[in-house]
Amino acid sequence: MTRHYLEEYGRHLSRIATTLFEAMVKNLNLGPKQSESSLDESTGFIRVYRYPSGSLADEAWGMMEHTDSSVLSIVNQNQVGGLEFFKDNEWLLVNPISGTLVVNIGDMLQAISDDQYMSVKHRVRTNKQAERFSICYFVFPAKGSVIRSSKYKPFTYTDFQQQVQHDTKTL
Repeated sequence: MTRHYLEEYGRHLSRIATTLFEAMVKNLNLGPKQSESSLDESTGFIRVYRYPSGSLADEAWGMMEHTDSSVLSIVNQNQVGGLEFFKDNEWLLVNPISGTLVVNIGDMLQAISDDQYMSVKHRVRTNKQAERFSICYFVFPAKGSVIRSSKYKPFTYTDFQQQVQHDTKTL
């Protein structure tokens, strides 16, 4: 894909993310200022992931279990599959369906919603026969905006990023 097509695709995904977010927060009783700063299209970016095939695919993880730090993540996966979600104490395979997108709730939306929406734990398994590709769009709160929640002390996404980096370094 060329840069031009990815940028155009990103603009479409940005509109989808904004529409989904606005629908999801209607029931959260956020003030207009909090709602506006909780998702900022200018923070969105696309990442293309490639998971090679190979003989160790049954034992290999393309990506270990994690949650996304974003507000929302939108995933377009190819037909190879391998994306798994953790629900009800078990890992469930997300079967790829042509022409569909997978939307993940991220850590920021969990905090913004006072845990009414929960961040999705997921991972990616590699495949023996075929390499897997996915295109992911991530969108975050406005830079410097303060996330206020009754369950968490006020913080900015920058604060959150720094804490994640610190925690990762201490592993």
